[in-house]
Amino acid sequence: MDNSQKQSFDCRPSYFLTSSLPQFFVIFILSFFFSVFANGATSDDFVNPTVTQPFVDGVNLEIPEMLARGHLAENGLVDVTASPFLADPTGVRDSTAAIQKAVDFARDKQMVCFFPRGRYVVSDTIECIQNRYRRSNGVLLNGRDFPCVLVGSRAGSRPEIVLRAKSPGFQKPDARKYVFHFWARGVKDPSIGQPNISMNQMLINLDITIGKGNSGAVAIRHQGAQGSGVQETTINATHGLAGIEGGCGSGGSHANVTIIGGKIGMDMRESQPAPTIAGVTLIDQTQAAILYEGRQTLTAVGVKISSRTSGPVIQSGDGGKIPFRGQISLIDSEITFDPGGQQTAIVAGSSLYLRNVYVKNAARVVAVGGRILLPGNNEGWLHVVEFAHMVSPRSWKGNNYSMPIVRNGVNKIAIAEVEKDSEPPADLQRQHLLPSSTAGWEDKTTINVKAPPYLAKGDGKADDYAAIQRAINEHDAVFLPKGYYLISQPLKLKMSTKLFGVARHLSVITPEQRTPYFSSASCPAPLVETVDNPKSNTILAFLTLHVPNAITGAYALEWRSGGASMVRDVNFSALPPLGGFGNSRRIGEKNFPLVRITSSGGGSWWNFFQEEHLGQGANYRHLLISNVTGPVRFYQCNPEHAKSDANLEIMDSKGVHIYGLKGEGNKPVLRILRSEDVAVYGYGGNAAAMEGKALFEIIDSSDIILANLVDSPRPVGMGSQDHYAGISVDPSKWYMVIDKNVHRVGGHSAPLERPVLYRILRQSPL
Repeated sequence: MDNSQKQSFDCRPSYFLTSSLPQFFVIFILSFFFSVFANGATSDDFVNPTVTQPFVDGVNLEIPEMLARGHLAENGLVDVTASPFLADPTGVRDSTAAIQKAVDFARDKQMVCFFPRGRYVVSDTIECIQNRYRRSNGVLLNGRDFPCVLVGSRAGSRPEIVLRAKSPGFQKPDARKYVFHFWARGVKDPSIGQPNISMNQMLINLDITIGKGNSGAVAIRHQGAQGSGVQETTINATHGLAGIEGGCGSGGSHANVTIIGGKIGMDMRESQPAPTIAGVTLIDQTQAAILYEGRQTLTAVGVKISSRTSGPVIQSGDGGKIPFRGQISLIDSEITFDPGGQQTAIVAGSSLYLRNVYVKNAARVVAVGGRILLPGNNEGWLHVVEFAHMVSPRSWKGNNYSMPIVRNGVNKIAIAEVEKDSEPPADLQRQHLLPSSTAGWEDKTTINVKAPPYLAKGDGKADDYAAIQRAINEHDAVFLPKGYYLISQPLKLKMSTKLFGVARHLSVITPEQRTPYFSSASCPAPLVETVDNPKSNTILAFLTLHVPNAITGAYALEWRSGGASMVRDVNFSALPPLGGFGNSRRIGEKNFPLVRITSSGGGSWWNFFQEEHLGQGANYRHLLISNVTGPVRFYQCNPEHAKSDANLEIMDSKGVHIYGLKGEGNKPVLRILRSEDVAVYGYGGNAAAMEGKALFEIIDSSDIILANLVDSPRPVGMGSQDHYAGISVDPSKWYMVIDKNVHRVGGHSAPLERPVLYRILRQSPL
């Protein structure tokens, strides 16, 4: 490194000069002690009543009397413009109160808050609050089936929410105020937000514009967990402070978001573990496009940043040198500046990994602690093929963590491979966008399975197999309104099938209890299966595949549809049993996966999570990927709590890339067996392997990338073997990675090593 690379300058991001340790400790303690199954709340305020029909602790299918009967209500949608809410889509009247009432009503009635095409003016915060739920056995827990889901019409131009100019309370940047605020009430104290139980909360296909004179306005605050996020949204924050505050992880993410202007594009100094952002475009922020100091690794993929400032456009804090905050992996992304300056792209306070990143007109690509670590090209493009830099933290509770760079078992100080004057390919971001072909229920080519001639009931009583299968056979786009759809045999999708519901928790496919198709544990059948074709463009979206533990011969999905296909925001569940939490559980042990991707299977998978732990034999997997050639891409993947030999296994496969992985429990989060071209670009969570074991097992595999593997330790001795999240284990007695390989010398990461990069290069054929 020459002197120009070592020069010092003041690049400290002012946003991170003040530590937020007290807030971190509050979040950390809440995330465990106020867990999903916490008990003993002192108040019944803000508690949704127990659901008793058609399935206990499920979704209530009654259509509220106050809604005019029609296809919207029957589909599970609350129209914000209809009576009794009457939001104004012309933008003449203020719609704040009307929208707030509609959001609350839709949440409480387990429906989707729907915005027809139009322009809606608001002047105050729309609170999107997830209340608590009293389940059938009396336990108070989070209301995961009572989320706020806000969806805009796909018929014509996207609906727009406009914050009126000079709205009260939005004028002070040091007292920021939100246009939309998503949060979940704490199980113990409903007045305190508890982000780890903010689940299934979504804002989809709505644009937001901040009017003039609102310099303290933030368009969306959303720090959420499983199934949560912001999708397909353009935010004009030119007259505001920021576009989005908060990161969604743990099976949630922000995707297909464009933010124009504002001081800050995405402020993710607070996040859930291992947040993911994908297909994000950030234009002309005046201070920073991305701020990050959240929990474990931010995986940012398909990001485009355009800036007229001198940068830095991406800033990460050091979390007060806490080992598990502020790490970033930036993949398949581009950053552009105006020519003629001395711009800095990234200032990193924590470990950083870049792969396939293009930077234009930047004198400095990466700076850390006032030093230039990666010079740029201020007269054109620089292609960062791969870059890794470790920032090892201070000792944490007596444990001296390190964050090494390991290639084929050899520790490296740094990795920097670049190509000058190399321009990005046209599809650099496009390959990571949600497909524009996603069907909608409003589309004229879409068939509603409850409409003639199909007449599915969706009542949790009738066998709807024949009706749904006929609709699939005769049409491409098939819509399942809110309901429970019992099936007596597997549904078979075509190459071009688009099967989707109204929301991931509201349209539920589940097997009949006494059908012979789902009765054999030795020869189980999937609820849904695809054709085996690499050219398929099948879509499965916004629904639940529910396999009660009591039904031992069924699993959720057999996926053999090719790389152009998609699984988007689908719940794969086994609890509660058909009788609800209050009844005794008939748990049959399963030794097969809940979800299997195999043969021609691939495509993009968005916000996958599975967190159950009962009735699992050694060979059970939340997700098994076997004998595939890819591409398979996960945009947030959260398999956890399994009691089997592994939560997720990739076997005899190649071309599997995971953009954000999170885990809890004591079993391996990921096992890679006889595979190649497998990448995990960021990890987080509080999983802890048992003594002498590892969270990542690599067996006879090569061309492996594991980037920024960072956990959040729990106090030693916390939990139990029977607890869903397992027991906390002394971090000095287990490994992050174990590498077993008959073709070369393997090994393992040392205890307390949390690799910025663990790379196994391609070897001779396996």
